[in-house]
Amino acid sequence: MVPKSFYDLRFGVSPGGARKDAHHICGSPDEAMAALDSEVKDSINVWLLFDYGADVALDVYQRGERIRSIDLHPFITIRVDGYPDITFRGSGKPTGYAVGADDPYKVQNELADGMFARDFDDAIEVTVDWDSVLVPPLVGEIAKDGDYVMLGDGPLDDLADLDDLDEDELEDELIDRGYVEYGFHDFDE
Repeated sequence: MVPKSFYDLRFGVSPGGARKDAHHICGSPDEAMAALDSEVKDSINVWLLFDYGADVALDVYQRGERIRSIDLHPFITIRVDGYPDITFRGSGKPTGYAVGADDPYKVQNELADGMFARDFDDAIEVTVDWDSVLVPPLVGEIAKDGDYVMLGDGPLDDLADLDDLDEDELEDELIDRGYVEYGFHDFDE
């Protein structure tokens, strides 16, 4: 089995009061863009991003090795009707939302409470400046539906001993070894 190249769009929060560990294994930047769009359609995920310090990154794997992790916070803008734009200096560092406010803490609480209660569902727009994100193109064989990949920085296993397994046995063995299938996974569900 040849190690494949792929993108991993990560969206999650560390264990605590809220839990999320979503991974979208993608074969193109367009798939990664669509994956992030799907995550921020839910105002609870926007709340996780704004108030809870959610991690949002695009990891680039070339031939099975993670070569780069791109923090997407600086490219995200959240717009809520009636409030200044929310931008980010990094994970957990929203800014701009209280420009001109007498009490920035009160504005932050109003926004966080409204996002969590889904009061702003029709008033939230999240944009990502993908044109400014320097996403390296994938090289080699690119992962696709039905493929399994290994996430993280560990060494890849020699999978030559799996050549004689049938499709079901191969799938079971890959999962046992920590591989995940192409597509969407939330490891905290």
